[in-house]
Amino acid sequence: MSKRLTYKNAFKRASRILADKRLSKKLISEAKETLTSRAKASEKISRLKNKIFTLIRLVKAYTKGKYREISFKSMLYTVGVLIYFITPTDIIPDFLPVSGFLDDASLILWLYNHLGQELQQFMAWESKQEEK
Repeated sequence: MSKRLTYKNAFKRASRILADKRLSKKLISEAKETLTSRAKASEKISRLKNKIFTLIRLVKAYTKGKYREISFKSMLYTVGVLIYFITPTDIIPDFLPVSGFLDDASLILWLYNHLGQELQQFMAWESKQEEK
């Protein structure tokens, strides 16, 4: 399967999840569970725990309609990365010591940097919500 076709399928799946509250709730739940178990097994994932939780909260706020000040394309990337994170079969198997979680960590860091300003705006919005 070509890379282009793989990305296209990932975007379709992410789009379906964003449009379906039941699927997005399931993704959020699975991402939290995966994060909890992987943070225990991997120091790299443990160090990224706050960043991953921020991405999970972003998806939750977006799918509940509470926060929409982010591009749909950025949300597709975010959901796609979370799908990759919870999927046990990825490029480097997670059962391999050290390197198994390296691709997950790298992808999360890439997304976090890619979202940049949009993510900063979300976190500022989130802080204001907590103050209310």
